[in-house]
Amino acid sequence: MVSDLSPSAFQLLNAWQHGFPLSSRPFRKLGLLLGLSEQTVLDYFRAWQTEGIISRIGPVLNPACMSSTLVGMQVPASEINALANWISALPAVNHNYEREHAINLWFVLTCADADERQATLSHIAQHTGLQPLSLPMHQAYHIDLGFSLAEHNKVASPLVNSRSLPTIGSPERRLLECALQGVELHAEPFKLWAEQTKMEEKQVLQQLQLFLDHGIFRRFGVVLRHRALGYSANAMCVWTVPDNRIDSFGEQLGKQSVITLCYRRRPHPPHWHHNLFCMIHGKDRLQVLAQHAALNASLGLDQFAHEVLFSTRCFKQRGALLASSQHD
Repeated sequence: MVSDLSPSAFQLLNAWQHGFPLSSRPFRKLGLLLGLSEQTVLDYFRAWQTEGIISRIGPVLNPACMSSTLVGMQVPASEINALANWISALPAVNHNYEREHAINLWFVLTCADADERQATLSHIAQHTGLQPLSLPMHQAYHIDLGFSLAEHNKVASPLVNSRSLPTIGSPERRLLECALQGVELHAEPFKLWAEQTKMEEKQVLQQLQLFLDHGIFRRFGVVLRHRALGYSANAMCVWTVPDNRIDSFGEQLGKQSVITLCYRRRPHPPHWHHNLFCMIHGKDRLQVLAQHAALNASLGLDQFAHEVLFSTRCFKQRGALLASSQHD
């Protein structure tokens, strides 16, 4: 666990969630910065990947680049295992959780465009006989900026809400597809991407930096799995805030140190009225509830209807991919 790590190992896991070196020998560069050998750095990351502590090393795609939505479904308890497994098998689904609520299955659907997204939602409804509640994002206040393992050390970054992907079929698009799979844990990982895209390694590194500079990547670095690190008390906190006040509250909420994600989503009345969302990841359920209560009191959010939905099971967690979903 994190408390057992040496200072150098902790830095590898925590500090390089952002700013992973875009250089020919990135693991050697990290080692030089921390007084470790290249092989030791690779050994650390390989062990953490095997243990499920890290999901991958790579980019987090700006949600505005794709047609993405959060979907909630009310699934009978006797059917949730089978249905959740079927949902998780859809290529367009990258996160899928059971939460404590009548609407108990929540997943993120990421498609190439709005037409594909609607077709996938219709396919889900037809296959399951249940209504998927689609809650697309309207505004990001704090999202996919990393998960600091140091208390009260919130990562900040300017938010970009409108970006388009490179033209399909271009070398840049192929590089994007490689990057979203994650860096291979080899001494010269970017050479592999150069071979796959028929680009020079120097071009690969320059293009990855352009993806960052243009806001197509939210960040490039270590992507952690919260649960494997002991953060099992994870809650989606939601409020129903008037449209003329939600941005003010969302911006304040997104700055709080305990918040890992914060965004505005379109409600789906009459089944779902909440429009302000945030995530609190914690190791202790009572602590998360106390943090939620403190946010309510300090920001004045307790005047609005609100709920706390703790995650009970994670069925799927990976980064968004670019491939079109295929209906099974």
